[in-house]
Amino acid sequence: MTIPDSTTVPPLVQAEALVKAQQFPAALQILNQCLKAQPNDRQCLYLKAVCHRYLQDVSQAIGTLSTLLATHPEYARGYQELGHCYRIQTKFPEAINAYQMAVQLHPGLLASWQQLSHLFAALNEPTLVREAQDKITELKALPPFLLAAQSAFYEGKIAKAERLTRDFLIKQPSHIPAMRLLAKIAIKLNILEDAQVLLSSAADMAPHSTDLQLELIQVLQKRQLFDQAHTLAQALFDNHPHLPLAELALANQCVAIGQTEQAIPHFDSVLSQLPSHAPVFVQRGHAFKTIGLPDAAIADYLKACELKPDFGDAYWSLANLKTFSFDDALINTMMSVVNQPQVQVMDKYHISFALGKAFEDKADYAQSFAFYAQGNELKHAQLNYQAGDTSQQIQAQIEHCPPALFTQILSACKSAAPIFIVGLPRAGSTLIEQILASHPLIEGTSELPNILALARKLSGRYKSDNAYPANLTGFSAEELTQWGEGYINDTQIHRTQQTPFFIDKMPNNFRHLGLIKLILPHAKIIDARREPIACCFSGYKQLFAEGQEFSYQLSDIRQYYDDYVALMAHWEQCFGDSILRVQHEELVDDLEGQVRRLLDFIGVEFNIACLDFHKTKRNVKTPSAEQVRQPINPEAQHQWRHFAPYISTLTEHFTPVDGQTL
Repeated sequence: MTIPDSTTVPPLVQAEALVKAQQFPAALQILNQCLKAQPNDRQCLYLKAVCHRYLQDVSQAIGTLSTLLATHPEYARGYQELGHCYRIQTKFPEAINAYQMAVQLHPGLLASWQQLSHLFAALNEPTLVREAQDKITELKALPPFLLAAQSAFYEGKIAKAERLTRDFLIKQPSHIPAMRLLAKIAIKLNILEDAQVLLSSAADMAPHSTDLQLELIQVLQKRQLFDQAHTLAQALFDNHPHLPLAELALANQCVAIGQTEQAIPHFDSVLSQLPSHAPVFVQRGHAFKTIGLPDAAIADYLKACELKPDFGDAYWSLANLKTFSFDDALINTMMSVVNQPQVQVMDKYHISFALGKAFEDKADYAQSFAFYAQGNELKHAQLNYQAGDTSQQIQAQIEHCPPALFTQILSACKSAAPIFIVGLPRAGSTLIEQILASHPLIEGTSELPNILALARKLSGRYKSDNAYPANLTGFSAEELTQWGEGYINDTQIHRTQQTPFFIDKMPNNFRHLGLIKLILPHAKIIDARREPIACCFSGYKQLFAEGQEFSYQLSDIRQYYDDYVALMAHWEQCFGDSILRVQHEELVDDLEGQVRRLLDFIGVEFNIACLDFHKTKRNVKTPSAEQVRQPINPEAQHQWRHFAPYISTLTEHFTPVDGQTL
């Protein structure tokens, strides 16, 4: 093999060529020089570990991989290399864990599947051997061109993966693995309609493929096509009643449409077949939490922690109950795993948030804030949130939705059923929902995604299109009416009662009130407002399932609150009496007075059940689920004061006046 000329070729390219030529000492010299300049370079660290392994210095290789995975914890080939090292040391359980992590991050790593097959055979695990062999057969059947596309995708080179896959499909348009890969790319790019078309077409060509149907169900759910997703999941389960993943898909779709109690027996059945599957315990725990069985939820979350001690979601699920207290044993377990290099970033930030809650409960506020800050930093690093972009989007709403717009073309949709509760997360919207849903004429649903989905549709295919909200003036009354009636029809699946009113509690709908009033002119809007420091810091302490990307830096959440206040002031100018602002602190201090005010706004008679809201039995999916099943605790308003020394970003911006914060 020819080694590139060192005078014209970058050092890393030279090192790669030397590794391929098995000239490992020479490669190490170059790699060490590169690492002096860039000590965390992923490729340099990986190649250095490979060199050490081939030079039979396995301990040095593992040390290098520890550094690599501490800074690049989602690099699949790093885990594969770690598996090779542990296998050489005959540490077979550790090797299996490393290889499994590798294929979880990058299912196309053939060498990892091959080694897993050998290791499972040695352990006499025929089912696991068969699964590994199936993956090996599948990968070997893929054309090299498509394998390259798959590797590019799982290594984060999305544009390259899309180009390679599209080029391949031009020549073989009915190649199902290529269609599945392009669908994965479309999901990554949030082009869900394309993903649905690709998977639907592939499923028609391969009607017996359960994997394709499972992937299609997930896309349908992401597109908020819950009825279709549930119907397909039911059909898949009917055809494969003994397939655990089919029954799990049905259970999850039952939860998605509010049939949570019907989901529980399906979760039970899955766990009878997969008793060591920690994620299913967490999913069933969420279902128990939703229907108001916290003890059962806790038991499931604890079982998931026992089965998988680094399972961050299980610990955070306990913390997210808001009523659970961690004992010292659980805290010690979390402390022992949170900074281990082999633990995935997602698990690390889940555990960090859980530790923040655990130490807050112990009144160790310095330690608590340190873990909240660590969790937020890890989560923020995974996102690409730019506060300036959000501010521009807010200003676009103000600019393109003047008050005069709402005196012109409006929808003919006559429904006055929707009540939109908007605001920032953790501002008390779940409490308002629980109060209103205790009234016999009002049904609480959940945080419905329909308005956000319509806004994305109107925005154009790509973020750069910037079509919405500027295009709102160009739609006809017929189009607005169609969307308004479509909203009423599409949300029907989330309603179980025939009440005159129902609640959509998606907080982020405040950014789209112009769209809402254009398509649903008779809708009522409640602005759930909370004192800004308490609201912002409560959001900072919360790890959200998805969205709310502004909440992982104090400066970002501060700016978001300011943008929210500015936009709500504009909507109040536009809609006047159609918006009712409810201040959380006033609701806590004068429950009956504020409840009467709310019910008068909606136009229903006062009902005493609204004061006993914590006794109302209903499904609640938000983090406040257990809190709203208890009487109001006025002390919770002031929790942020314990952290005042650490949140000057908020306290210096929202200036206190006469002892009260603005």
